[in-house]
Amino acid sequence: MKEAVSITESQNRKKKVRSWFDKVTFPYILILWVCIIIIFGIFYFYFSSESSYLYYTAKEESVQTLHDAIYFSFITATTTGFGDIIPHGKFKSLAIIEVVFGLLLLALVTSKLVSIKQNAIIDELYDLSLTEKTNRLRSSFLIFRQNLNRVISKIEDETISKREIADLYIYFSSFEDTLEQTLSLIDKQNNALTKGLDPVTTELILTSTTGAFEKITELLEIMNQKRLNWRRDLTIDLIKKCIQLNEQIFINKKIVMLLNQQKYEDLSERKNSFTKIPSSFDLEN
Repeated sequence: MKEAVSITESQNRKKKVRSWFDKVTFPYILILWVCIIIIFGIFYFYFSSESSYLYYTAKEESVQTLHDAIYFSFITATTTGFGDIIPHGKFKSLAIIEVVFGLLLLALVTSKLVSIKQNAIIDELYDLSLTEKTNRLRSSFLIFRQNLNRVISKIEDETISKREIADLYIYFSSFEDTLEQTLSLIDKQNNALTKGLDPVTTELILTSTTGAFEKITELLEIMNQKRLNWRRDLTIDLIKKCIQLNEQIFINKKIVMLLNQQKYEDLSERKNSFTKIPSSFDLEN
């Protein structure tokens, strides 16, 4: 048990480190890299002594200016090494430490430069994926409404069979799956690997769900008017489940945050009529 907890904690720490690294921006790393180089240069200048100092190879004298100390720090961190200035004493070890830090930070700067392009490509892929998912959901809602339209037309023409009435649950079952997929998509958190819904897409999806329930109401009304024997326990249970899922979608905090208040109130008003479907059409147990 302790080993499992230890592994979990280790994984959480790794996730936090990766999350922190993802949040660090290219300008921040670049500024940090430049600051460290300048700090090393200042250290070379102010802590030089008779035993540890920077030395001009051409002039054969120690470095006397802060500008040249910072210059040496830059060529050391970038491993350029012109050889015009060399360290003596303990500054040799300090220069090695600076090279290590400089290379690490330079690698981070390079990786961030590369990741800028990668992130642009990944964002495009996420946009395409989200668009494909939302389009599939809207298509499912449209197909559902078309199926109900076809049933309504047959009822009005009095050409519908008892089997078709009995098989209405099939349409409601697929509609339930679509609502569950919609709720799942809304509940997904925005992070480095996923992208959430935008206000326009959210409004389109809610409009589609609302239109589907209005079509359900129309179907139930005409079936009651025609006194058709459509009530089946499975069909009724599915209709209730669909209403519950729709309610969960509308009360989701993300939906409330994404839509402007007026649009949310308009859709909620239309939605409220669907919650009365069980009592309106005698579907209560």
